[in-house]
Amino acid sequence: MRDTFVKTLLKEARKDSNIILMTGDLGFGVLDEFQKELPAQFINSGVNEQTMMGLAGGYASTGKRVFVYSIGNFPTLRCLEQIRNDVCLMNNSVVVVSVGAGYAYGSQGYTHHALEDIAVLRALPNMDVIVPADPHETIGITQLLTTTKNPSYLRLGKSNEPLIHKKEISITPGKINELSGGADGTLIFSGSVGVIAVEAARELALKSINVSVASLPFVSQIDLDYLKSAAKKGPIVVVEEHSYRGGVGSAILETLSNHAISAQVALVAASQTNLSQIGDQDFLRNENGISSKNIISKFLALRAN
Repeated sequence: MRDTFVKTLLKEARKDSNIILMTGDLGFGVLDEFQKELPAQFINSGVNEQTMMGLAGGYASTGKRVFVYSIGNFPTLRCLEQIRNDVCLMNNSVVVVSVGAGYAYGSQGYTHHALEDIAVLRALPNMDVIVPADPHETIGITQLLTTTKNPSYLRLGKSNEPLIHKKEISITPGKINELSGGADGTLIFSGSVGVIAVEAARELALKSINVSVASLPFVSQIDLDYLKSAAKKGPIVVVEEHSYRGGVGSAILETLSNHAISAQVALVAASQTNLSQIGDQDFLRNENGISSKNIISKFLALRAN
């Protein structure tokens, strides 16, 4: 997703000189082409994320669309005050781009795990939180973000995420993208954990249980019509690579509650019970409950009620 984002942004920036890419002294192998081709639209602020976010707000106030790129927690939690005050409260046209969602940087330890970012940023005023599932969604969402003006948070995987959609898809703001249909319930996911949801759906199909599988990229604009339909159909399991607290599952539960929609819902998310764990992304997902086995278990438990 990272490479897809940069290539798509470069393509759009060639056509629009108001698009600015900022980085905190990283991503050189990925960002080199952008920097060489459009040096006037590229800024390396150095390792000072708070200053970088303040600069982004300032540039945006002059009519620029600024993309601020860094790893995991660095462009989010490290400069939260600047995002709140200089971007969101001023409603400046800044896109905070976080690379390495969830456990993507698992081997570097908890300091590099991004497991609270959705909860924190979706609480900020004017902020849109967006989580693509694969490179196909990343293309359409990046193109969309070059045309919108509101503060946004783009949460990306690191690299080499598999394609979940079979082809490029049309992106509609706020819409859930369904991969496959089923009459017995729904698995809703955000981000690259979609591969786990797809695997769980296949295993449920072997038990003659057919579920819909759907990607929810727009966390701040929940697709109410889709949720209403899913609630009538049967159990809903929400899958995300984020803490249980305040993430996509919480956003869905809030929406259901606010609109008095009755539904059977279970969450599959990071347990965060052992913060000292180190390992690759797949290992940490399994160790913290983000697995097809857990999805199936929770779905069957809801179905039995």
